[in-house]
Amino acid sequence: GGPCAGGLLLGSTAGFTTAGLKAVAIDAVVRTTVVYADQPVLSLAFGLRDADGRPRVVRPDALNVTGLTLAGAPNCDPSSIDAATGVGFCDVVVAASEFEAVGGPTETRTVTLSVIYDGVASASAEVSATLARPVATVGLASAGLLVSLPTSPRLPSESFTVSVTGHTGTDALAFFQLTIFFDSSVVTYSGDAFVDSSLYTLQLGVTNNSTQSFLSVIGAAKNTGSSAIVGDNVTLLTAQFAVASGAASGVAATAFSGTLVSFTDVSNRNFLQVVPAKFADARGIVDTNGQVEVWPADPVGLLGYATSAELFNTEPFDGATANATVNVHVVRRSQCSATSGCQTASDSAGDVATGCTASGADDVGTLSGCTLIVGGNGTSQGAQAVEITPEFGALTAAPVTVRVWHPSVSVSVASGGRLQRIRGASAGTCGVPLYQSAAVAVTATFEAPPLSQSATVDLTCLATAMTSSNASVATLAGGLVTGVAPGTAQVCVGTSCANVTVLSSEVRPVCVSAALVHDSSLTFVPNPVPTQSLNVSGAVDVSAGYLKGLESTMVFEGAGASVIAFATLNDGSVIELLPSMGLKVVPTAPFVGILNASTLSSSNANYYRAFVKQDATDAASDCALEARWVDPCGATLAVGAIGASVALPPATGVSLTVATACNTGATCSITRSTDAATQLGRVTSAQLSVSLTFPGQSAVNFTFDPRTVYTVVSGGDLVTVSSGGLVVARLDATTFGAAVINVTFPGFSRAGGLSASVTVRVDGVQNLTWTASPYPAYAGSASVTTTTLRQVHCSGRFQRAAVSAVVGLSDGTTSDVSTHLFLSASSATVSAVPVPARVGMQYVVAGAAAGSSVVTFSFGTVAVLGRTITVTSASATVTALQWTTAWQSASPATFAAVSGSNKTTSVRVTFSDGTQYTDAVSGVTWIPVSSYLLFASDDVDHISISAGGQARLLASSYRAPATLTVSAASCPSSANVSVDTKVYANLEPSVGDIDLGNRYGLPFSADSVNPPVVGQLLPVQMRINFGTGAYFTFTSF
Repeated sequence: GGPCAGGLLLGSTAGFTTAGLKAVAIDAVVRTTVVYADQPVLSLAFGLRDADGRPRVVRPDALNVTGLTLAGAPNCDPSSIDAATGVGFCDVVVAASEFEAVGGPTETRTVTLSVIYDGVASASAEVSATLARPVATVGLASAGLLVSLPTSPRLPSESFTVSVTGHTGTDALAFFQLTIFFDSSVVTYSGDAFVDSSLYTLQLGVTNNSTQSFLSVIGAAKNTGSSAIVGDNVTLLTAQFAVASGAASGVAATAFSGTLVSFTDVSNRNFLQVVPAKFADARGIVDTNGQVEVWPADPVGLLGYATSAELFNTEPFDGATANATVNVHVVRRSQCSATSGCQTASDSAGDVATGCTASGADDVGTLSGCTLIVGGNGTSQGAQAVEITPEFGALTAAPVTVRVWHPSVSVSVASGGRLQRIRGASAGTCGVPLYQSAAVAVTATFEAPPLSQSATVDLTCLATAMTSSNASVATLAGGLVTGVAPGTAQVCVGTSCANVTVLSSEVRPVCVSAALVHDSSLTFVPNPVPTQSLNVSGAVDVSAGYLKGLESTMVFEGAGASVIAFATLNDGSVIELLPSMGLKVVPTAPFVGILNASTLSSSNANYYRAFVKQDATDAASDCALEARWVDPCGATLAVGAIGASVALPPATGVSLTVATACNTGATCSITRSTDAATQLGRVTSAQLSVSLTFPGQSAVNFTFDPRTVYTVVSGGDLVTVSSGGLVVARLDATTFGAAVINVTFPGFSRAGGLSASVTVRVDGVQNLTWTASPYPAYAGSASVTTTTLRQVHCSGRFQRAAVSAVVGLSDGTTSDVSTHLFLSASSATVSAVPVPARVGMQYVVAGAAAGSSVVTFSFGTVAVLGRTITVTSASATVTALQWTTAWQSASPATFAAVSGSNKTTSVRVTFSDGTQYTDAVSGVTWIPVSSYLLFASDDVDHISISAGGQARLLASSYRAPATLTVSAASCPSSANVSVDTKVYANLEPSVGDIDLGNRYGLPFSADSVNPPVVGQLLPVQMRINFGTGAYFTFTSF
C-alpha cells in the first residue's frame, strides 16, 4: 500500500515545536490615568515577551508592584495572563496615606511592575502614576438636605452611588419627602432595586422624559424612638445612578439638583419645608446644583501580539503559504474601585490595528496590512526574525517579533531508485508488465542557530508538491514510486530531486509469506519515536517502523484477523501483496473461514479477513490458510502457507435475565392478552436475555443462538417460551401464578455444565371494589360513603356522589381504575354523569327523582352488582355559612377595581348531614345558588350583590365598609342561618385617570381602617393608570 496510503511499511516523525521560555521583557500601560481617593485602585495592563520577542511565555510565579504604599496585596494573578497574547492585568489599592501626602491638585509617582520566577525578578517596567488630592467636605451646619456625589470623574455607563443625608437639628425625623432632579442626557437612574435605607420605609416614584427627570421619595421612620433619626448626619437613603452611555465628555455642571419638600417630626409637625438640597461633589459643598465629570474611554496604550510567533515555510513541499497576523490589545482609560473592581467594558482584546510597519519582511515574504505572508524558498536555511510594529490611531505598540523558519529539503528513493520488471506479473490487466515500487523519503531540516536548535522532519506524507518528471517512466502514489516503462525520471519536491531508473531486466517471485494480524492491536516500533499501539481493523494508515510480534492464535468464536501477505523477489526485495494485485487467500483447515476482500468495508478493503467458525474445536495447523499470488492472466506466481491455531476456553458463567420492562417488584409479571390488566399497562410477554462469559473477553450474547435451549420447568400451564426466549402468557390458562424457565446448552460442549433459571409471573384482575362519596369533594369527604342522595335545602335539586373504584390483582397489588369504569343504573331515579377527572373522565351519580336504583359498575370482564342508591325528598338543610371570597386585599377586605367591575363571591355551605359545598356560587353547577341562598348588601351605592352572588363595585367608600350578608332560604325544620362580611369599596383609576389615597381599605386613613381626625397629617398615595401608552405630564393636583 505504500507509506502514505494503506500499507505497513510506514514512516513517521514526531512533530516539531519550540518550548516556552521565561519572560524577560514587559510592556506596561496605566489604565487609570488619574487615581482618586474615592476610586483608589491603580490598574495596569501589560504584555510579556521572551528573549526572542514571543508572547507565549512560561507563566510567572508572581507579579510585584513597588513605588507606592498599598492597602492589601496586589490583585495580579499570573494564571489570568492570556497564554496566546501574553496580556494580563494588575490592580493595586493605593493606601489613603499616599493621597494625604499629595501637595498640589495632583502628583506623579514612579511605579515599577516586576515579573517574578523562583523568587527573582526576570523583567521590570516603570510607569508614571498620577494621584489626585482628596476633596475636603464638611457636614451641614444647620437643618437641611445633603446629596453626596462622586468626587472623581466617571466613564460612560459606569455606575455610582448617591448618598442622601439630613440635618434635623434637635428634632426626630419621622417622615420626609424629597425630590432629586437629574439630567437624563448625563446620568440615568438604575432602578428601585438599587435604593436602600436602614432607617426608613421608602415609597419611590421616578419620572423620565425629555424635559425633566426626577426621583420622588417619601420616607417613614421604621422606629420613631430611635436616636439614629436625630442629628446633623441622619442617613436617609442611598441610590444608584450611572453615567449615560452617550454622555458628552467634560463637566456636567447641572447633572443634579434637588428639593427637600418636608421634614416632619413624630408629632406630625413640619419643622422644615421646601428648601433646596445642597450637594457635595468635586468642589466640596455647594448650594444649588451637583456636578458630574465625564471622562471618555479613550485609548491610552497599545499592546501588540502575533497570532503565530513561529512560522514554518512549507511551500517548497506542500505548495501552501504560511501567515501570521499581528493584532493589538487596545488599552482604554478605566476607573476602578476597591469593592466593585475596574470599569473594563471598553477595554478590548483582538482589535484590528489601523496599520503596521515591518523590518525584514521583504527577506522572507510580504507584509499585507498587518499579516506577514511567507512563501517560496526564501532563505534556504535558518531562522529569521521579523519585527512588526502595529499602530492604532496615534498609538504605537512595541515591535512584535515573528520568527520564520526555512527548510532544507532532501529527497531519496529506496533501492537507489533502481526498479525492475517482475517476471510473469501483470499490472492489473493481463499482459501489462508490472514493475517494482520503491518508497520515497522526503525530509526537511530546520535550524535556529541563535537557539542552538535543529530538527529534521519526515515530510514524505505531507509533500503534496511531490512530482515525477516523466510519468510515462515512473508514477507516484502514496509515497511510492512505481515503474511504468524502461527509462529515467526524477522525483522532485521543489528544487530537490532524486533519480529513478526503470530497467528492462527482470526479477522473479520466489515465495509468499503471510501472517494473521489480530484486530485488537498491532505493535510497531518506529525509531526514534516511542512505541505506539495501533488498531488495524480500520484503515491501515498508521505511524510505523517494523512489525513486531504477529499473533496467530484465536481464542473465541467469530474472532477475526487480517491476512497480511508479502512476496519476496530473487533480488532480495520484498513487496506487500494486496487483493488488487492478485492476492488470493483460501482456508485449508475446517476451523477457519475467510471473508473475500470484495465483501469488506471500505476501511479495510485491502485485506482478507480470517475468522473462527462456530462450533470450532481446539486445533492447530501449520497450513490453516493458503496465500497465492495469482497474475491477472491466471498464472500462479508464488504460494505461501499461513499457520493458525484455535484455543477456545470453556465458558465460566451464564447469565439469564428478563430484558422486558415488566417488574412489579423483584419479579417480572405478565398478563393474558384477554385480561383487563392490559388496560393498566401490564405486558403480555417477556423477552429473556442470555449471555455466556469466557476468559479474556466480554460477555457473549447467546439469546438467539441455536445451541441455547429454553425449558419451562414449572408453570407450563401458565406460559410458553419460544426458541428465541420469548415468554408468552397462555390464553387457555384459568389460574394465576409463577412459572420457572430454565436455560441449558446440551449441544455445546464448552458450556454443557452451565444452566440458569428465571421466574416470570402471570397475573390478572381478581376483584373490584367501588365506593361513592360526596361531590364536589371537600376535606375529609373521601372517607364518607354515600348511599343516599338528599334534596338540597328545599331547592328541588338533589345531591350527587363521585364514584371511585379499585381493582385487586393476583400479585397482591391494587390500582385505581375510577377513570376506566363503565357505570349504569337500573332506574331513572339515578343517572350517571361523566365529569372531567385528572386523567380521563370519572362518573358522578346524580339524583334525578325520589326512589331507589341498583347501580352496576364494570371494568373489563369484572362487574359489581347490587349496590343500591336511594334518592329522597328529605332535605339536607343549611346549618352553617362562611364567606370565602378572595378579594383584591384580604386585610382589610377590599373590593378594589375600576367602577362597574363585577366579582363572583364564594361561600362555604355546611349541611345537616355533614356534607359541604366549598364554593356554593361557582362550584355547584347543577343547582342555582339562588334556590337556597339569599344575598344582600347594606350599601348598594358602593357595592351591590345579585341573587346569584355577583358583587358589583359602584363607588369608593370613604367612611365605612359595606356589609354583605348571605343567609339560607326558608326551609321547614331548618334554623335561620346567615353570616356577614365587611368589604371596603375602593376604586382603581381607569385609563388616563388618577386615584388618590390608599389602594386598600379606606382611601384616606393612616391605618386603612379608621377615618382620619381633624388636624391629622396623612401621607396620600397617588396612582395613575397609563394603560399601554406613554406617560402623562402633570404639574399640580
